[in-house]
Amino acid sequence: MTSRDFLPSWTEGAAKTAIVAFFESVTEPGASLVPAAERIATFDNDGTLWCEKPQYVQAEFVFRR
Repeated sequence: MTSRDFLPSWTEGAAKTAIVAFFESVTEPGASLVPAAERIATFDNDGTLWCEKPQYVQAEFVFRR
């Protein structure tokens, strides 16, 4: 774990290492730098913005209603 742990809840491994390396390569000065004004973030339905549950948030809502 580094002092700047961007994904503290993630287990150390290849996926975390690759994501952090990519993030650092495009945010720190160098050949791969992407200016802040040109950066975008996208999320898909992989749990990034959803509750970490076996059901989708909408299904949980309907079930509880």
